[in-house]
Amino acid sequence: MKKKPVIHLPELPKTLAPEAFTEVEIDDPYLYQALYEKEALPIELTERIDANQVCFRNVSFAGLVFERASFENVRFEQCDLTGCQFRDSRFHRVLFQDCRLTGVQLEETTLDHVTVKACQANYLQVIRTSLRQVMFEQTAMRETQFFEGKLIDLRFEDVELMESQWVETPLKGLDLRQADVSGITIDPRFLTGAIVTEDQAIAFARLLGLVIPQA
Repeated sequence: MKKKPVIHLPELPKTLAPEAFTEVEIDDPYLYQALYEKEALPIELTERIDANQVCFRNVSFAGLVFERASFENVRFEQCDLTGCQFRDSRFHRVLFQDCRLTGVQLEETTLDHVTVKACQANYLQVIRTSLRQVMFEQTAMRETQFFEGKLIDLRFEDVELMESQWVETPLKGLDLRQADVSGITIDPRFLTGAIVTEDQAIAFARLLGLVIPQA
């Protein structure tokens, strides 16, 4: 079997200079080679924020709405993004580690080489968003919604996808064997090509209206 391409992690300098958000220009919010720690991002910086080679550690973004944001080579460590909305934004070579992503909404956004590890991402909403070489690992994603998603090498490893909803999102090539998909809702037309376990196949067969008597 052909090996999957490597999902690249953020490339950051070994040492980052600590900075505060008060040092960022509001009219041109460009963050570069800096460490932001134990702060809350001001709402004034959410539009067109551009972060490159940055580490956010224990930073609160909760409830903020981002428009045309760009995050490249960025690490989010133990951050709170509860209820955040990202519209027309871009994530490239980004790591979310031990973060709260509950209720995050990604709309018309691009994720490329993104790793989400050991996070709480229940109620995540992925709307008309492209996920290319993205890994969710050891992450809770209960009641997540995917709407018109474009999946290009999306990977799950030890993930809770219970009660998730998939609307107009083809699952061809998606490996669900390491995901708990109990209670999943999906139009059977989009299941073609998904990779599943035998037990998952039985559950999906029931979605097709098949009656499978107990042995």
